[in-house]
Amino acid sequence: MNMHSLVRVLASAGIAATVVTSAHVAAEEDGHNTVEAAESTNTHYKYQGDTGYGDGSFLTNDALINTLEEDGDLSFNGHIIEASEDDYEKHSDKEYKLVKEKDQKFTTYGGTATKVVFPIQDEELAIEDITEAYGDDFEIEESKDGKHETYVYKLGDQEDDTKKNIIAFKVEDGYVTQSTIGYSKSYK
Repeated sequence: MNMHSLVRVLASAGIAATVVTSAHVAAEEDGHNTVEAAESTNTHYKYQGDTGYGDGSFLTNDALINTLEEDGDLSFNGHIIEASEDDYEKHSDKEYKLVKEKDQKFTTYGGTATKVVFPIQDEELAIEDITEAYGDDFEIEESKDGKHETYVYKLGDQEDDTKKNIIAFKVEDGYVTQSTIGYSKSYK
């Protein structure tokens, strides 16, 4: 075997070993991809992975809150989210499409996501943690069946509430079970 062939074989073996190692790290015992990573710079927040297998603590992250308050760039699994009622109105004349990525459901209009809905693991994130992180300026919407309530926050310093970004937390028995980022006509 000449030196050139030996280098190709070793390079192929290295790539294969990297792929096998990466696959092992990404999969846990239950087979679910539970990568929960976020990165932030200034008012940019990027989330990759599932939301429902972790403890939901990323929702109380200052970087996420600041990005929503300052109308920065927010993305979940590659979908940029425009989260105000005004953003929704700008795109609502287009046909909408529901897109699922990991355990998140996106409402998109012409490729622009105006809402993402995702689960939070049961009994992990107390509503007290949310109100401590976001404050007391929220509205509560009761469900028709009385089984849950939704805390709705409009974030930002804009005078017009329709220009503020929205995040909502579905709460059952004192714990967040689902969150919505973006405008919805009803959070019930």
